[in-house]
Amino acid sequence: MPPSASQQTSQGSEAAVRRGNPFASGSDRPVIASVTPMIQEEAWVPESGMLQASVLAALIVLVFSLACWRLFPAGGILVTGLGCALSILGMFSSRVVAAGMCLLAHAALFVGCYLQVI
Repeated sequence: MPPSASQQTSQGSEAAVRRGNPFASGSDRPVIASVTPMIQEEAWVPESGMLQASVLAALIVLVFSLACWRLFPAGGILVTGLGCALSILGMFSSRVVAAGMCLLAHAALFVGCYLQVI
């Protein structure tokens, strides 16, 4: 009596499944020669891209804050709050003057939106 199709499939799939360490010698997969780990402290230095990008993001959010102040003041409170948070994060970058100006502009727009809602 020949084996059933399910038994043949299970035997064939077991042979195709590789078990063990994929990085062991004789492996089909190449081993990465060197890995450069990211050190957490490098992300928060003043010249890091993340802190400088927050200043740029605060400038972009400033345009949306102006639009919200004019068209939708209740939503402007949330948008200017986001802009204030981005500006505060940008104060730790090397672009302190731009971040400070954005923070003042967002604070003024926050007050303006708040006064329009009341």
